[in-house]
Amino acid sequence: MAKPAADPAASSSSSSSRSSRLRSLHALFDPIPLFTLAALLRLLLLLYGAWQDAHSALKYTDIDYLVFTDAARSVSLGSSPYARATYRYTPLLAWLLLPTAATTTIHPLLFHSGKLLFALADLAAGWLALRLLRGDGGSPPPLPPSPSRNNRMTASQRAGAFAALWLWNPMVATMSTRGSAEALLGVLTMALLWAVARKRVVLAGVVLGLAVHLKIYPFIYAPAVVWWMDEQRMATGGGGKARKNPTKTLLEAAMGFVTPARIRFTVASLTTFMLLNVLMYSM
Repeated sequence: MAKPAADPAASSSSSSSRSSRLRSLHALFDPIPLFTLAALLRLLLLLYGAWQDAHSALKYTDIDYLVFTDAARSVSLGSSPYARATYRYTPLLAWLLLPTAATTTIHPLLFHSGKLLFALADLAAGWLALRLLRGDGGSPPPLPPSPSRNNRMTASQRAGAFAALWLWNPMVATMSTRGSAEALLGVLTMALLWAVARKRVVLAGVVLGLAVHLKIYPFIYAPAVVWWMDEQRMATGGGGKARKNPTKTLLEAAMGFVTPARIRFTVASLTTFMLLNVLMYSM
């Protein structure tokens, strides 16, 4: 028996429906839905965390957050944040969390304001990541429509899909909403990358100095940043690879490594780090 011929209209309708579903899925990676879902995820976790803290013996809030808020309470009373026995962080962190000390005078929910700050830092890190992925925040033109590309994401949506790996990551959102200050290091790291990509050398140095002041480990990014800042990349419009000179001596190569951009970056980062340390120590 001959097989019945496929209905072209039905096949076309099925293909059109599938294309429509794919376009709807891809639209989730546009900036507004991307960040709306990310913000809702963090809001739900904040609300759930407040409920679990109130009703469960196993607390949602990170133990370090209790240390931070105790230090902030000490500062609000005119004392040192180091009056809290296990506080081993910069006083800047305690000052940032001063609103949490107003739980008795204004509203108990202010205890969670630090978590909100960390969640916002998470979102800011995702925003900077998206800017980097899209070419510093510019909106790249969509791929030209063609029969073979009807179901493909635009370049902007592809960038959003990669940014979603951070923004929609439940582990990342859980850490910040539990009260982990690592979110501040996350946004500073992304700010460093953004400033370097924009060739904002002094700003990059200031950001690195602040990050290392908060916690020591971001200094590991410095060698990679300094190595990247060669004359070809830092020149206006330059992006090519450095041309090697086989006749250059080792001393000449070492002297050539010391460029104005690298000097400015090093001075800015060290100055920021030392000034913050001296300021915090004097206070």
